[in-house]
Amino acid sequence: MNVIELNDAVKTEIAKASEAGSYLWEREWAERNGGNISLNLTDIIGELAGNFDGYRYVECDNFPKAAAGMVFFVTGTGERLRELTRPSEAGCIVRFDQEVNGFHVLWGGKSLPDYRPTSEFISHVKIHVDKQKYAPEHRAVIHTHPLELICITHHPELDTDEEALNNIIWGMLPEVRAFVPKGVGITSYTLPGSLELANKTVKSLRTRDVTLWNKHGAISTGADALEAFDYIDVANKGAKLYLKCLASGFVPKGLTTEEMDELVVEFNLNGAA
Repeated sequence: MNVIELNDAVKTEIAKASEAGSYLWEREWAERNGGNISLNLTDIIGELAGNFDGYRYVECDNFPKAAAGMVFFVTGTGERLRELTRPSEAGCIVRFDQEVNGFHVLWGGKSLPDYRPTSEFISHVKIHVDKQKYAPEHRAVIHTHPLELICITHHPELDTDEEALNNIIWGMLPEVRAFVPKGVGITSYTLPGSLELANKTVKSLRTRDVTLWNKHGAISTGADALEAFDYIDVANKGAKLYLKCLASGFVPKGLTTEEMDELVVEFNLNGAA
């Protein structure tokens, strides 16, 4: 099977994804093969050969037609994020054909004939396509299982109330208000890997920095994998502080509305809810 040569720009972005994968594992957010990462490499991959007959082809259904010709690095189904230290084994680079009936595996994937991208790939691709319209600088998508944010989605009241949840986590620490300015969205529980979940996520991430998949995990985007990680990391800090206060036997006071409004003005938090 043919394998493309990676340029320095692509190597740099994959290295950042590998670093982010290590952080997710260290935080216990990526048990076994939990979580996945993808990168939109279309604009940095460089010129590719016009004929891809020498590369393995994988058929697929229901992917957006706008993905035609797009190139992605994506972690593999069943692969561990802790193994992204060996990105050609834990991930692969694929290019969709012009009809989006399938994609060619251009690099990685352990060179195995049955290697596939993560089962959440459809969510990743739909997000990437949407971000090209609304936030083209965001080339990375991370899905992971942050403990405290998942706990919040089991809360009998906060699991559906985005406004209340955001006011709580923003109020726990000024940095949460400053660095997750659009807050978190919440989707109702939906089958992992489904088209329905993909569509819900795309809609949520148009207005939020992080989206919580109810009783499942979180997903975010960023200019690179490390920025996408930061959004979830900071949001989870707010949830963690809140739960620690409850575990200590008291309901936290949190920042006042006036104090949070002051942060919005000081940090020019455009687009904040």
